Amino acid sequence: MGGTLAKHSQRGDDIHIILCTLGIGGTSGDPKARENEASAAAKTLNAKLHILDFPVVKLNRPSVEFERVLRDIINDINPYRVYTHSPFDYHQVHEAVSECATNAAKDIKQVLFYEVVSSTTTEFRANAYVDITDYIDKKIECLAHHTTQSGKLYMQAHIIRSLAHTRYLIGKIGPRLDGMAEAFTIKRMFI
Repeated sequence: MGGTLAKHSQRGDDIHIILCTLGIGGTSGDPKARENEASAAAKTLNAKLHILDFPVVKLNRPSVEFERVLRDIINDINPYRVYTHSPFDYHQVHEAVSECATNAAKDIKQVLFYEVVSSTTTEFRANAYVDITDYIDKKIECLAHHTTQSGKLYMQAHIIRSLAHTRYLIGKIGPRLDGMAEAFTIKRMFI
C-alpha cells in the first residue's frame, strides 16, 4: 500500500509504520538488512518507522501479549486511521497481526485491511480503492529498497503495475488509460 502512503505523505499527513517483526533470517532475509530496508522505504515516504521486532515465532497465532504491545503503540500514536493486513491471508503471521491490530485499534474511527500481493486469498473482497496513478513510481521506489525480497515474483515492477492497473479498472476509479489503484476492505469507517 505504498502508493496510498505516498499520497498521504504528499497531503502532509503524519505517517507511522509499525514493523512488527524482523523475521528469523534465512531465506526471508537477515534481520538487520530488513531493518535497514524498512528504514530506507519509510524515509522515502517521509514516515516514522516503529520497529517492534516481536519474535516471529510468537506471531504464529494471535496473543494477548502482542495485542497489548500494539495497543500501547497505537495509543501513543493516536491515529485517525489504521491500515493492517487482511484476515484473508495465507500467511499465518499476517493473520495474527490482522486480528491483534484490529482488536488493538477498537477505538480508532477508521480501520482498513490492505491487500498483500503475495498472500491475500480470494476471500479478500475489496470495497474501497485509492487512486495511486500519480504515486505508482513512489510505491515501486519504496519496494525497491527491500533488496532481500527482490527476487520474488510479486516484487517485480511490472507485476506491481499490472495489479495496480487491474485494481483501477475493477474499482471503476476513472477513465485514465494509465490509471493505477490500490485495493482495501473496510473494517470500520466513521467519518
